[in-house]
Amino acid sequence: MIDKSCNRNIFQIWRDRGEVLPFEVIRWSWSPSSSFLVEQIEIGKWPYGKAWGRFIKDGRAGPPQKLDNAGSFQWKAVEGRSPPGA
Repeated sequence: MIDKSCNRNIFQIWRDRGEVLPFEVIRWSWSPSSSFLVEQIEIGKWPYGKAWGRFIKDGRAGPPQKLDNAGSFQWKAVEGRSPPGA
């Protein structure tokens, strides 16, 4: 179950994690079998910018793409899962 009290955006999570890429995130409203692997960050005016990576569904990564709503405060880092292909 995803905690609906998530109040971080992608860029805050990236900074909290030491600005290391890639990392996996999930939105509180998504199914636990769906997530997004953040592979590239471009900061605009802090704490906003652009993020690119791949959607992951049932452990399979899709094609690279820009993530819409990366600046919304509804994200949580996914811990303890191996990235697809690892």
